[in-house]
Amino acid sequence: MKNFILVLLLAFSLPAFADTIKTAGEAEATAEATLKAIQAKFNKEFPQVQADDFVDGAMNFSGSSKKYNNYWMARFVDDIDQPAEYTTAMETGKKLWETPFANGKTFASCFPRGGKGAALDYPYVDDAGKVVTFENALNKCLETNGEKPLAYNDMKKMGPLSIVARKLSDGSRIRMVVKTDAEKAAFNRGKKIFYTRYGKSEQACANCHIQHAGRVARTEELSPVIGHAAHFPVFRPNKVTGDLAVVSLQVRYEGCQKNTLVADPIKPGSAESNDLEYFHTYISNGMPLSSGVFRK
Repeated sequence: MKNFILVLLLAFSLPAFADTIKTAGEAEATAEATLKAIQAKFNKEFPQVQADDFVDGAMNFSGSSKKYNNYWMARFVDDIDQPAEYTTAMETGKKLWETPFANGKTFASCFPRGGKGAALDYPYVDDAGKVVTFENALNKCLETNGEKPLAYNDMKKMGPLSIVARKLSDGSRIRMVVKTDAEKAAFNRGKKIFYTRYGKSEQACANCHIQHAGRVARTEELSPVIGHAAHFPVFRPNKVTGDLAVVSLQVRYEGCQKNTLVADPIKPGSAESNDLEYFHTYISNGMPLSSGVFRK
């Protein structure tokens, strides 16, 4: 019954569109043209949203959402009222990043400049044509130093570690280039996933975050795709308990597909999720990184 109601809600809040109609960027042949088409659509529809403001997502369309977000962000830096879940996660991530491995080395030894700015180098396409994400690099560091890798969807360890490691790149701007044949192939694989409709509700990522961006689905404004990849992992409240939890970009992919009733949702750490992240990150080119922020 709950699934049936959810399908109805999605159907009414996100109108279906004819197959002959292309969502902005869908038909473009290159990565650059795809990004320009999406930017052009948003610049026309949301002239009030300027450049870096896209990182704020749905807050650009709701004063109450922005106020709510600012409330939580203020608590994150409040010595007296800091949320326990935030404190625990940040302490966990810092401990994982700084504690020496059995061989005496640390995560910092695996990255140039001790990890400062390292997140900008990811995701990239390796010599085998596979997408390598920052979390893949963190796990490679563990394995190279004789330690066990972390589960990609482990938001008690991998999530906090990723936040702390990524914060060393905060303020830097995404600067991806899709140039080689392997990079173009990876971009197109991710693009196909982004524009393909899945599940009983027959919704694609593009339906919510390009075609209907700025509109309300159920009770929430839909955020434009530009800026998404710049701020994950995030802290999100549990809809039932209100407790904060760390959510990575790829865990969010899985959650979104579950919400749209996909029988076999994309799995964090899979090749498909990595490809989608590659496309997704390119679409946020030029946006400043800011990890570990609050999002509804």
